[in-house]
Amino acid sequence: MKLKVIKPFNGKAEGKTLCPGEFIQSNDVERINALVGRGFCVIVALDDAPTASETAPTIPVEVVSDHVEFQGERYHIETIKAALGIMGIRVAHNAKEKAVSNALSALTDEQAQTLSEMLNNNETADPNPEKE
Repeated sequence: MKLKVIKPFNGKAEGKTLCPGEFIQSNDVERINALVGRGFCVIVALDDAPTASETAPTIPVEVVSDHVEFQGERYHIETIKAALGIMGIRVAHNAKEKAVSNALSALTDEQAQTLSEMLNNNETADPNPEKE
């Protein structure tokens, strides 16, 4: 902060007697409070305070995948959720990759086999099949 001297005093940090009209630059909050509180200085300007965007914590951007792997194949999340719903397995409508993967890992062998057959019969593993 930039302080303006309004009453003469001996500045220990500056090593000299400061006279009214002189300016001091300090970031020591305790010193600033003492000088202003005792009436030796007034605050003239704040240093370049960091903007809110500089001091705000950065939130990592998550890469949200819209595909899930099941038995070595990648399927669209909505396809998996629909198939699980048909089988009677409840998955939240707003479930993301982690929740759908957890639901898939909780399947019994019979349920996994049924789901695999459903997905393979509909050929939904590759949303953009290449025609040969």
